Formats: sequence, structure tokens, C-alpha cells
Amino acid sequence: MLANGLAQRGHQVTLWADLYDQVTYPIDERVTLSNLYTKQYSGLAKWRNSIHNLRNTWKKEKPEVVIGIMWACSLKARIATIGLNVPVISTVHDAFEHPKSAPMSSFEYFHKFYLNKLYRCVTVLTHADKKIIGKRLKNVYVMPNPLGLAPVVEVPQKDKVILAAGRLDSWYVKGFDLLIEAWGQIAHRHPDWTLKIAGSGTDTSKQFIQRLAKKHQIENQFQLIGFQKNIDEIYKSSAIFVLSSRYEGFGLVLIEAMSQGCACVAADYKGRQKDIITDESEGITCEPEDAVLLARGMDQLISDEDYRLSVQQHSIEASKRFSLNKIIDKWEHLLTILSDN
Repeated sequence: MLANGLAQRGHQVTLWADLYDQVTYPIDERVTLSNLYTKQYSGLAKWRNSIHNLRNTWKKEKPEVVIGIMWACSLKARIATIGLNVPVISTVHDAFEHPKSAPMSSFEYFHKFYLNKLYRCVTVLTHADKKIIGKRLKNVYVMPNPLGLAPVVEVPQKDKVILAAGRLDSWYVKGFDLLIEAWGQIAHRHPDWTLKIAGSGTDTSKQFIQRLAKKHQIENQFQLIGFQKNIDEIYKSSAIFVLSSRYEGFGLVLIEAMSQGCACVAADYKGRQKDIITDESEGITCEPEDAVLLARGMDQLISDEDYRLSVQQHSIEASKRFSLNKIIDKWEHLLTILSDN
């Protein structure tokens, strides 16, 4: 999306990726695609080959800037540009702090707070992360992920469905156990409503989640619907969306759901979701790791139809703050700052 958006603005963009993998996303015809690798290497050979290819090309082409997507590609780019005077931007796509219940690994801490000192600047997803970083890194810019779905014009016809989405194998981080517990507290009061979780996972994860549903006596009001290629249609038909994560760097699924007219309840890890849901007119935020508060938020949206309809409409407008054009505006501003320096 970043490559497409910059190319549409007239920038000359090359997207380096592993083209031995299937390309499953649309690439603008104005974007040049280059393979990171000459062969299907693995391990250290894969790193050496990609850095060699990047350095040889960039010596000749002298790009004005390189944007590394997440830590591995950012580090490869930085090594490849040693001595070339080409600025590298590192982009971080998760949170710079974790709760005690899901601590950050030593390596995660190292690449966030030490490797990121190697770059001309670093982008983070939220103002909360910029605040946590403080003075430990220089030139930190808030750069939210762009919305990949076109916001609906008006709220679609909705089913009595509460939707959540995420990798089932990451059920603990995604807080699906908390969500099921919360739904178990109120489902009996809303017998015509159903909780659905979209996402792929192993049989072990699926069986565990189904056991939780049985434990909390919601089997008849709960479904695992698997990976959904047409997730936008699922958003459109769902009245409510819940982000129950114990922690979340940003919550792309949250703005996707809002763009399709879902009224949302979001567990807000230290202000990160408040960058998206700024007040009660746009949705409900609550403290993470609290099934009672999740249940209260869902219950309010189900019980108060007028409020739910108002939130659904305001959600569509709120999601437009993250449109590709507005995020590319932010990127162009950052690129201008770099070129002036």
C-alpha cells in the first residue's frame, strides 16, 4: 500500500521483496518489483544474498531514501547502505512495551531500543509508543498503518453478530479467552445474538477455544468461522466488532471494521487504541485484560440500539482519518524533512 500510494503521487518506487513467494496483493503498475534473492536460499545465505543484491543495485541507482518494513528488512537495508550516504527509515509495526502477562523478549527489546539507533529515523504506529521511547531514540515519527478498505457510504444492513478477528494460535495475545468469558457473562440476556471469531489456526487452538466456549456455556451463540478472504463482507454484515487484545501495536482490524460500519469495543493498551477511537461517539474503549469491562461494553452496544446506530455512523467517518491518501500525506512530509536535512 505504501509503494502504491507513493507511486500514485508520482514518486519512482521500487519494491524489494521475496518474489519466490506468491504475490497475493495488488501492485500498482508504476511500481517496479525487484527480487531480494537470486535463488531460494535459507538461513544466513538468504541474508548474505539479499544484502549483496541490494548493495550492488543501490551503488548504481543511489536511491534518495530506503524504507525498511519491520526490523529484518530495515537491518538488511542499513547494512547494504553502509558508506553510500543513503538514508534508511526503520518502520516498527508493533508496540514498544508489553504487559507483564506477555513480556517482551530480550531480542525484541534489543532490536526496538538498540538496533533502531542505526537509522536516520524511525516510524512508530501510535503517540503512546513515541512517548514510551522518549529520548532513547532520535527522530521518531508517528506513522499509522493505512486503511486498506474503502469506507462504506452508509451503514449497511447488519446482522446480530459480534465479530472478532485474528490468528487463533495467538489467542492469548488477542485475548480471545477474555472475549469468550465476557460473552459468557451476558449472552443469556441476548439469545438472538452470536459471537463469531474469524481467523486461521491449528486444530489444537481451535479445540482449545471451543472448550472455552463450552466452559462458559455459549456453544449455541458462538462460531469459529475460519480465515475469510472476503473479510470486508463479514465486517459489513456484523453489527459489533470487538478488539479484546491484551496488547496491540495499533489495531488495523479495528479501523477496517469501523470503515464498514461496525460499532466497536476495544481493549485499549495504554492509549494506543485511543489514537483510533478518540471519544465515545466513535466507540467504546476499556482497560485490557478485564472481561467484566468487555462484557459491559458489548452489553451497552447491544442494549442501546440508538447509541449503536450512532456509533456505527461515526465509525465510518473516523476511519477516514487513516485513508491511504492521508497517510501518504504524512509520508511525503517526512520525506521532505529528510531531503531538507
